[in-house]
Amino acid sequence: MRTPSDCRRFRSAARARRAGSRGFTLVELMVVVVIIGVLAALSTPLLTRDNHVNDGRAFTFDVARELQKCRSEAVSSRLTIRAFVFSDRVELRPYKAGATPGAAPTAPAVTDPMLRTVPSKNNIVVLDVVAPAATAPVAPVLSTTKSAQVDFLSTGGAQLVGSAVPTGATIYIQNGDLPSTSKDFAFRIDVNPLTAFVAARTK
Repeated sequence: MRTPSDCRRFRSAARARRAGSRGFTLVELMVVVVIIGVLAALSTPLLTRDNHVNDGRAFTFDVARELQKCRSEAVSSRLTIRAFVFSDRVELRPYKAGATPGAAPTAPAVTDPMLRTVPSKNNIVVLDVVAPAATAPVAPVLSTTKSAQVDFLSTGGAQLVGSAVPTGATIYIQNGDLPSTSKDFAFRIDVNPLTAFVAARTK
């Protein structure tokens, strides 16, 4: 039989167990929320900067990969593929086969259907496409309507359209979201005229 002192001890123990399982107070929860908010505010600029860095690098390597694929497709299809390089995108179009057997293929126009397109993100700009020995551009030459063209030939080479044969191409890209002192500010893509090998690198 329980004595009154046993009952008191039992009630005290039950109250202690309930007090220990009450959870967090509102003040404690608010302190945690404030700490999380401060950490998020401090990390946002770093994450944004990393995204800007990755945007320029990702666009450059996406373009390089698609151009290298053009070389393989041109050789396998026996139809040259032309890359139209604008300031904000690269559009890929195949030559059109001749209307009669043996007729020479004709070059595509910007109104013809595309194989693929590689769009850039905000502030990633293609400045120009020049011959490898030419001086690097310091300001944009291309626009959203004005392009430079590079042909990936069915024979396995590449040719900067409008230049003497054979002439490769160098594509200059800038990341406008970064300072000019950043190592990820400027990129270039080199296209070899004899093998159409494509190499992307920081400038």
